[in-house]
Amino acid sequence: MFYRWIIRPIFFKTDPEWIHNLAIKFLKYTSENNFLRKILKRIFFVNDPRLKVKIGNLEFENPIGLAAGFDKNIEAPLAYSMMGFGFVEFGSVTFRGQPGNPKPRLWRLPKDKSLIVYYGLCNNGAAKARRRLKDIKNKMDIPFGVSIAPTTDVPKEYMVSDYVNSFYELYKYADYITLNVSCPNVAACNIFEQISFIKELLERVKLIREKKEIKKDIFIKIGPDMGTENLDKIIDMCLEYEITGIIATNLLKDRNDLESNSGPDELKHPGGLSGKILENKSNDTISYIRKKAGTKLAIIGVGGIFTAEDAYKKIKSGADVVQLVTGFVYGGPFVIRKINKDFVKIKRLIYCCKKKDINNN
Repeated sequence: MFYRWIIRPIFFKTDPEWIHNLAIKFLKYTSENNFLRKILKRIFFVNDPRLKVKIGNLEFENPIGLAAGFDKNIEAPLAYSMMGFGFVEFGSVTFRGQPGNPKPRLWRLPKDKSLIVYYGLCNNGAAKARRRLKDIKNKMDIPFGVSIAPTTDVPKEYMVSDYVNSFYELYKYADYITLNVSCPNVAACNIFEQISFIKELLERVKLIREKKEIKKDIFIKIGPDMGTENLDKIIDMCLEYEITGIIATNLLKDRNDLESNSGPDELKHPGGLSGKILENKSNDTISYIRKKAGTKLAIIGVGGIFTAEDAYKKIKSGADVVQLVTGFVYGGPFVIRKINKDFVKIKRLIYCCKKKDINNN
């Protein structure tokens, strides 16, 4: 309540990117104090065996993860278990560092509990990310992944090689790798709609995994704007090339038929939409993938998670675990603890209802 009524109104009157950078710095310095980090983890982290989940080779203490886009440069890696997350995904990382789009490039839509994101994949590049990952690998106490994306000015014919170069740099030092093939902030983003491009990328990654005997889990991150015909092809390719699962979904790019409480002036900015405005499309995509793939693919659900009920909708739709960023921004430091605690209550209620039905029968 204190964050919602006191801190957030002050923060929301300030430039959102400046506040975001300030939050990263605060998390970094707080988490680097071992004593303080342990104390805060005791407060925020919910230990309950009912929350544990396993997908692929990954074991999560709880199903709530931090999505890529919050900590692009792996600046505060030790902070996220301290805040209660069960796993974290860094990035997205491109092979060469790049400054991203000109500022401003982040806007809040409070009436929709959403954000407009136009960062343009600003990050320090794969070489620096590798050094950071190497430094933290033995210090992390939750699983962590890295999302990789193409360097913005790479010609289309070299884009797959750009991904592969990043993969070579990073795969040894992360618990899983995500191939981000849906970022709406890449200049050549239309190439992601070309199934042949994604097929070539997955072929190359599979060859590397076989050659190097890499057992690491690989995910592919898709957008909410993909039609069912292309989504069917993506699912089939994931099965063919032994991808662990799909992250659904990235930012909303298509604003046609957009249902929003925000005015035209608030929506005039370029970029992709995150948060509640994305929730229904994300859930529909998750449900479609689960029906099509059955249990053969893992699904990480993203988009519009603010409460345990939101997370449960994702899981009921077919997600194995979920990720959030916007819900963390709006909800503040206690939101992950509350989601996990309330999620335990939901699971307990479901169990009791099932037990009652069995006894009645």
